[in-house]
Amino acid sequence: MNQTKYILSAGLAFSEAADMKKLRHESMQGWHLKRFRCAGYELEKGDNEDVIYSIDYRLLEPDEKDEYFGMFAIAGWTHVCTEYNMHVFKAGKGTVPIYSDAESARDKISRLAIPVRSVTIYTVVPTVLFGLLMNFTSGTIQTVSQFAFYIALIFAVPSVMTYLATIYHQLKK
Repeated sequence: MNQTKYILSAGLAFSEAADMKKLRHESMQGWHLKRFRCAGYELEKGDNEDVIYSIDYRLLEPDEKDEYFGMFAIAGWTHVCTEYNMHVFKAGKGTVPIYSDAESARDKISRLAIPVRSVTIYTVVPTVLFGLLMNFTSGTIQTVSQFAFYIALIFAVPSVMTYLATIYHQLKK
């Protein structure tokens, strides 16, 4: 029997709580988060556990990691995996949530929005430039810029949607 499986993420900017509930449900079935994978999570088979998952967004310097993870350990949270600035933790059911007030939740969303905003800028600017080239040139340059525009658009649309989701969550909190 396969000891690992992959599940898709609905997108942390859109449905972080739903993803964490899905991971909890999988843990109760004996599938535990091992690491992030492209657009989802890799799970490994183990014993059934009723645990809750939470995510924190923080870019850490190498010398900050021990103190950061130690702070969560004191509060009852175990570090599961990290990808860039996203850190997933798990704890037993009933553990005090990582974000228990509106201010800390807003702070978390603000930290998430910073890299999302950067990616959005880096995808939208080329899309606009290629769109302008496509409309104001002709011949080979127009053909190449048209192709590049559509490729850039494929990356720009999800980036913009994700950034708008972070703005929505900031305003909602």
